[in-house]
Amino acid sequence: MNIREAIEAVQQPRSRFQLENFVVGQHDTIEMQFYQLVIELQSSLSAYEMAELSVRKIELKMKRLLGTGDELDALEAEELALGLGQQKVVMLGAAREIEIMMEMFHSMPHFTRDEIDRAQPEYWQKRLTRQTDLQIMSGNVQWAQLDSMRQAGFLEKAIEEQEAKMALTNGHTEVTP
Repeated sequence: MNIREAIEAVQQPRSRFQLENFVVGQHDTIEMQFYQLVIELQSSLSAYEMAELSVRKIELKMKRLLGTGDELDALEAEELALGLGQQKVVMLGAAREIEIMMEMFHSMPHFTRDEIDRAQPEYWQKRLTRQTDLQIMSGNVQWAQLDSMRQAGFLEKAIEEQEAKMALTNGHTEVTP
């Protein structure tokens, strides 16, 4: 494998693992995972379509420049060809990423905006609880985290749960996620 083949072989902004676990999987409910995936696809598809138009435009410019017979125009066409080659390699990686996201899209349940909105309380409870649990495990819950839980109406319930745990352990606390 030469360097150009290697460059093409590794081209892809984010791996399937990253997309599944850190982009889509960062969300605590399937509705928000779907939402994130759709937003990612919207952005990626739009960028890819713009890149396709750019390729066509560059190819037309190159054809016009080469048609003049001028040496400087021929050099400018060569410069455009180099950039075009790079753009096509980047597009190859983007196409791979889009293909993965499309597979994910077709393999998961789909939700309307209304369904996503109705699932927001569950999502935020799960997310804020997870974040608080992780901060507890690290030994330092930030006031902003607690305030977010209060704003969402989850802090009182968390306090009651903690008091119940303490009562069961006679005041000895255990950090459990």
